[in-house]
Amino acid sequence: MTTRTYGGHQKSVSSLAFSTTSHQLLSSSEDKTVRLWDCESSSCVLVLEGHTSGMWTVAFSPSGKQVALAGKDQTVRLWDVQTGASQSIMTGHTKRIRSISYSPDGRTVVSVGEDKMIRFLDTQTGQQGEVWESQNVGMDRVAYSPGGLEIAVGYRDGELLLCNTTTGIAARVWKAHDRAVSYVTFSPNGQWIATCSDDDTVKVWSAATGSVLSHFTGHCSSVYQVAFSPNGLQLASCSLDRTIRLWDVGSLGKGIDVENRVNAVAFSPDGRRIATGSDDKTVILWDARSGLLDRVLEGHTSSVDCLVFSPNSHRIFSGSRDGTIRVWDVDSYEC
Repeated sequence: MTTRTYGGHQKSVSSLAFSTTSHQLLSSSEDKTVRLWDCESSSCVLVLEGHTSGMWTVAFSPSGKQVALAGKDQTVRLWDVQTGASQSIMTGHTKRIRSISYSPDGRTVVSVGEDKMIRFLDTQTGQQGEVWESQNVGMDRVAYSPGGLEIAVGYRDGELLLCNTTTGIAARVWKAHDRAVSYVTFSPNGQWIATCSDDDTVKVWSAATGSVLSHFTGHCSSVYQVAFSPNGLQLASCSLDRTIRLWDVGSLGKGIDVENRVNAVAFSPDGRRIATGSDDKTVILWDARSGLLDRVLEGHTSSVDCLVFSPNSHRIFSGSRDGTIRVWDVDSYEC
């Protein structure tokens, strides 16, 4: 196993995003900056500055030519990654922004946060689009469907909203969890929605009807994140209870016990591995089929809070509170 370390952030790394070409990596930090990295040379190509507070969420456009950033300063900013030029700043949110998502065609970014507002930004013109006000509590997560016709929004009171992006009409709103919805994601084919919550559960819903298809219990503390496998038939979840669980959609799952709190989980695009980041400063690779531990990757000097596989599954990028990003090359591994 070989590793590279990307240093430069002065505070903890909060979010990572890979370009669709796998040539560039985006990282955000509590130091108010976003850095764009060349994955081949490990060099910092651009430092995007302008936010007045730490950032929580970053995203590449589907084309890989633009990035969106948002966080504590209540703004969404668009940048051209080829020139480093600021393209647009969307104001309007009155509290912190918790989540953003690009539409599949890259023409729109949707943002949600603690102010009960759902805001859309036209990425071509930089003009603010629709603004939808929710009568509910604040929102923690938003995701576009693969077809771009709907968004799913998770609320802090446990409700889940599925809304038509063309009409702005709520297709349905239902009580998904007893406590806050911490993560929302669509299956690759768009037929299912997976959610997890502070109520310790993971659920899978029909996107067409809103009916629950699977209700997974087994975690004994808040579940932070869920991720579909590339074929959509499995889910991985990580929790404050120090376990990662692998679920077969439509059946019971199996658990993997670890010694420290797990903060992030990701499937490799080829579906063979699961990677987790933990408070014990390690990145751990697991065999996705058997659930057995593959490798423990050590090097960070503080907890690992975010990670992402490259699109070709050959590398893992991990971000830590030690202010560094490490790149792990897995090509030499024998599973």
